[in-house]
Order: sequence, then structure tokens, then C-alpha cells
Amino acid sequence: MGGINVLKLDETTRSEIVAQTAELLLAGGIVIFPTDTVYGLMIHGTDVEQLARLNALKGRPSDRPIAALVATDAPLVQHMRELMISLPGAKKLIPGALTIVADRATWGNALPEPLTHLPYSRIGVRIPDHAVLQEVLARCGGWLMATSANLEGHPTPPSLKEVIAQLSGASSVGLAVDSGKCGTEPSAVVEVIGGQTRITRPHPILDT
Repeated sequence: MGGINVLKLDETTRSEIVAQTAELLLAGGIVIFPTDTVYGLMIHGTDVEQLARLNALKGRPSDRPIAALVATDAPLVQHMRELMISLPGAKKLIPGALTIVADRATWGNALPEPLTHLPYSRIGVRIPDHAVLQEVLARCGGWLMATSANLEGHPTPPSLKEVIAQLSGASSVGLAVDSGKCGTEPSAVVEVIGGQTRITRPHPILDT
């Protein structure tokens, strides 16, 4: 697909793909990888230049905040659920399709230390409910920076072939992992501001 190294994910290739993906990410590369929501663009880095590379692929401002995907960790899961005390339905999406955006003080010591160096006043965090991605996260120190694999203003396609076709700058991607059809709806987003929650991207479960 357009010169990009594409690997097909199945049970026979799972271990090899996890190893290759983590190696490339730790070396500073960009990958397209499936999640429990949509295909995502991912890097392992927190500096401005690395983050800007993802935004450039999406055709959006270089300083647009990018959320972190974080490995499942019992204290972090508990902390995130406590932040969602006013939204009972949100707890069902932790781990899962919920990104929580809060300032550093609200996160406290709950996040992996490298994420405290992000150039943002507020940090978005999601714990994906995806076994293979969790294996990659474990090999990458428990975190990655990720955004949906689509152009700004366009929906994320369900297939990797369509994702690559949509991203005109995808030649800068070092590896793309194909797991077949993925979802097309990104995670819900809830902001925590002054102890209050505000839904900025809805999800049906949030209303339950």
C-alpha cells in the first residue's frame, strides 16, 4: 500500500507484530495501528516536533493537543473512575472508548512520568480495551501518543487501505498494521474542569 510496510495481524503474526511495532515506536517512528475504536496514528514521544508530525499527517495545526493511550493500571483505572463520579455510564468505558482531559493537578501522580513533560496545560488520557495494543503499550513503557488516522474534518475509514488512501502524507509512516475492519467512531471525550465534568464528544453509554 503506497510503499508503506503493512503487516496483517492475526494469531500467527501477533507476537512478531507486537515486537516490530514497539521497536519502531521506541526508535521514533510513526505507526498506524488498530484500537478498540478506530485505526490510530501513534508515536512514542512527548516533544513538540514529534507531536507536530502527527498533526501534519492529519492536516491540522501543529500545536493541536494529542491524547495519550496508557496501559491498563489498577490505580489509574480507579483514579479515572473517581473523576467520572458524576457520570456513572462513563465508568463502563474505563478501560474503553473514553478519553478524559484534565490538568496536571487533577491527574496528580496517576500518569506515567514522561507524560508530565507534554507541552500541554491539559492532558487527554485513554486506556484502550484492546489486548494486542496493550501488549505494545507494555513494551513502550506503558504509554503512547495517538490520534485517529484520518484527515482533519473527515471520518476515520474502517479499513486500513482506506486510511492510507486518505492520508496523503502517509509515506512518513514506518509501519501499518492491518486487523481488518475497525470501528469508525472515535472515543467519547469528557473534560474535567474545576472538579466538574463536561462531555465534549458524546457516546451512548455516557447517558446510561
